[in-house]
Amino acid sequence: NRLEIVTQRDELRLKFTDASFYETAEAVLLPEGKDIIDQIIEVLDGLQFYQYNVDVEGHTDNRPIQTERYPSNWELSTARAANIIKYFIERGFEPSRLKASGYADTRPIAPNQDELGNDLPDNQALNRRVVIRIYY
Repeated sequence: NRLEIVTQRDELRLKFTDASFYETAEAVLLPEGKDIIDQIIEVLDGLQFYQYNVDVEGHTDNRPIQTERYPSNWELSTARAANIIKYFIERGFEPSRLKASGYADTRPIAPNQDELGNDLPDNQALNRRVVIRIYY
């Protein structure tokens, strides 16, 4: 499931798998991710009379990463969120209404491992995600 939409009274959350936006262990926005953001901006442009803000959240699974560029999942998740924000700005979105948040593996939506400590790849894939929160 590539997109999940959660609506609440004062916000809309768009949850995407990270595969829509990035290569594994990377934060360079893929063309498919840019297309998704373009579509979101198109919809938001139609809502110009609303004063909404956008918070982009980056989330990883529990597998450690240690590259020169991303020493931990904190740097990776934050870089991913920041690169989406940068693309919003490139497309003319008002920077003062944007926020990037990196959560690393601290907010899983499914267990990364079973009770014996074995990785659960399907759940890890769910936990590697981008959430674009639109709120008033």
